Amino acid sequence: MTLTQSKAMPSIQQVLPTFQELLPIRGVRDLVEASGSRFYERLFTPLIVVWCFIFQRLNADHSLDAVVSHVSSGAVDPLDERDRSPVSERIRSESTAAYSKARKRIPLAVLKGVTQHFAQAAEQHLDGGALWRGHPVVLLDGTTLLLRPEAELGKHYGQACNQHGIAYWVLMRVVAAFSLQTAVLLGVAEGPRLESEQSLAKTVLSQLAPQSVCVGDSNFGVFSVAQAARHYDLCTLLRLTACRARALAKRTLHPDDDLPIRWAPSSDDRCDPQMSEEPIAGRLLYVRLERDGFRPIALYFFTTLPEASSYPLAELVTLYGRRWHIELDLRYVKSTLDMELLTAKSVEMARKELWASLASYNIVRVCMAMAAREAGLTPLDLSFTKCWRRVRQISCSLPPTDTPDALATLLRRLLTRLAKCRLQSRVPFRVEPRAVRRRSIQYPPLKGPRDKARQLALQKLLAEPTKC
Repeated sequence: MTLTQSKAMPSIQQVLPTFQELLPIRGVRDLVEASGSRFYERLFTPLIVVWCFIFQRLNADHSLDAVVSHVSSGAVDPLDERDRSPVSERIRSESTAAYSKARKRIPLAVLKGVTQHFAQAAEQHLDGGALWRGHPVVLLDGTTLLLRPEAELGKHYGQACNQHGIAYWVLMRVVAAFSLQTAVLLGVAEGPRLESEQSLAKTVLSQLAPQSVCVGDSNFGVFSVAQAARHYDLCTLLRLTACRARALAKRTLHPDDDLPIRWAPSSDDRCDPQMSEEPIAGRLLYVRLERDGFRPIALYFFTTLPEASSYPLAELVTLYGRRWHIELDLRYVKSTLDMELLTAKSVEMARKELWASLASYNIVRVCMAMAAREAGLTPLDLSFTKCWRRVRQISCSLPPTDTPDALATLLRRLLTRLAKCRLQSRVPFRVEPRAVRRRSIQYPPLKGPRDKARQLALQKLLAEPTKC
């Protein structure tokens, strides 16, 4: 369906020329229809809701009121595809109720589709440069996000507990897959705190392109992950624990061993009954890394990549060494984008906030891929934090009244600026102490529920003698 634009405002292609390949203008309605649910368009259309979700994460102020203020300023008027007065003129209230209800109406599948669309756009800008020996490389890892202790969230995701009682925050367990070359998010799965990362990894693997090489640490070096990878036609490079490697080899391993094996599930392995339980053909690798002044490191791997002549042991070890990039990607997601704590109050909205926030992350990565391509660099040569600051500033302050040519010039200059945001040269093998000189001692840490802390503070205040 073709989306008509308001005659009073420039088209979205004119206002956001850099994002015209990113924002799926026609695709948003298709995603709504494909979800099987009907979106009742009132003040906010699906395209406006998607952009407001993204703006909410890019903006320094993540509140709903900041979004309403953004809409009232006229910044999103070009996104209103209906031929009527601009949305900034139709919005009559400063309340956040209309936007809050529109967030609930938008299907989760739409936000997932938008995130995946951005990921595909980033890969296309490398023109095949995102391949390693003909394969896309995907990095796997898991993490946790904090949620507020709402009743529904606590019941679904769970709260940690120890000898001191139940923790305050609710924990959402997340497993994510990032592209090695572009660092875009390719897949994600979330679940309760007690659900294993290996179980969530199966969902993530189903979202990846066939023949991708999945690189994971020893937490994913289990049969169930390799089984799911084979089921979805994926290659693997998984680190194994020493005991699992010795059990698979059935003999003493020596450095630089490259053994063909068939990995059969043991009685302790949790297999998926809907997938084949036949032994998985692959290679068992063992290397011992030594460097003066450091302890030796023993690495054990299982890979389904065939012939050693095409995929040498040394190159596989080097490839696994680049797995560290996913630790940086997760840090950017949680710290730079301020996603460590999600503010949703229901399970459905927590999932939408997660996917919409990851869509905003992918937007920055796509802009970095576009800038790197024009400058003859790779996306990993650029600083994510610096690029994020500049993309956020442009996205949150585009004047709707500027001419299309002026806006196009402004956004072309943005790509030029991003290409200059190169990472600083670091001294190899730099060692820094994990300590700080000054600590914030203004207030002690708050432990337990805030209501209980209020009661204790009130009791302490009432127990103190009145000063005359």
